[in-house]
Amino acid sequence: MAEPDTRSYTVAQDSSVYYGGGYWNDLPQVAAYIERRATGKPDTDWYTHLKDVTGGRTFRKALFLNCGNGWVERQLLEAGIVEEAVGTDISDELLDQARKAAAVAGLPARYYARDINTADLPEDGYDLVVNFAAAHHIAYLDKVLRRVCEVLPADGVFASVDYVGPHRNQYGYAQWQAAQELVEQLPEAFRSAPNYPHLPTMLAGDPTEAIHSELILDTVRRYFRLEELNPIGGALAYPVLSFNSAVHGTPGPERDAVVEQVLAADEAWTTEDPDRTLFAFFWGHPMKAVLDEQDTLAAWAREEEAREQAAAAAEGRYYPLTVLQQLTQELETLRMHNSHLLADLHRTTDEKAALLDRRVALRPVLVRTLDERAHLAMRLLRGLRRLLGRRR
Repeated sequence: MAEPDTRSYTVAQDSSVYYGGGYWNDLPQVAAYIERRATGKPDTDWYTHLKDVTGGRTFRKALFLNCGNGWVERQLLEAGIVEEAVGTDISDELLDQARKAAAVAGLPARYYARDINTADLPEDGYDLVVNFAAAHHIAYLDKVLRRVCEVLPADGVFASVDYVGPHRNQYGYAQWQAAQELVEQLPEAFRSAPNYPHLPTMLAGDPTEAIHSELILDTVRRYFRLEELNPIGGALAYPVLSFNSAVHGTPGPERDAVVEQVLAADEAWTTEDPDRTLFAFFWGHPMKAVLDEQDTLAAWAREEEAREQAAAAAEGRYYPLTVLQQLTQELETLRMHNSHLLADLHRTTDEKAALLDRRVALRPVLVRTLDERAHLAMRLLRGLRRLLGRRR
């Protein structure tokens, strides 16, 4: 009897999946592009902009959701945007890093280990709650954002910089086609066709990645009156520039020109339809009246719980596969078969060579069998490569 699946599809067990390199925002031009798109001003970061648009406000106590190693709250503390910070995360390893860094810098920050999907928020008395790339890892968005609405006063601020695109990066056809066409317009040395995210791999590596990213804005609007919402973009630039080794590995004027070309296309795409943005900056105030609508709140809670229970029973899958997802999974299966056939061909060749080296008389039938295995493997490899070429 098979062992029951006891994995959690709402929590990442391995914190090493975070803070890797090669993303689009590792490029200085992209970082400047993100700041300008988020704030509407060049050379202005989002938290300085937040202070400006809230009348120069300094926040007394801020909560940072899923804070990781604490670099975001350290920036706001050092900039004088907040006087005191509280961070939560599920990773003890990352929280230890955050505590040590804050202690070395002499910053007033406290940290709590929490699975934010199930645990309550620590402490109270906040006038600012920050979501920096955290909500797209939260399964129980309604529960968490409702609690944020509860802990903030009426004039409190919820601020967010996050990925709000398709769940688990399962992009739509129009966006993916546009990204592919953009790659073809680049100089050949910088062309690196983006790989469509393979859902089973994402579920194995980090099942929380973009778990309900497409629901963030709709859920936020249940509990907060947004004063500002700025689409950052990324629909084209993120898949084209992220993990593009030619772009990240060859700094210089030619690389810079390519990055500017990609960002110009990305901005045009986002401007044409802002709802197609992958990333957004927004901030707003809690709508406390919604907390009195008990029937509505209960319905939202039931809906969320039913969704999560159904997904757990379906091994972390929330929606039927799209055509792109189906083709991606079929292609990955073919690639695995291709790898296995190549390994079999090498084994067959090695077996024949080893027997010949023994300088013994081989029976003709044995030689024929080995040659037939190699010939069959080669035929299957050629067939698979033709099929893979048609699927690209």
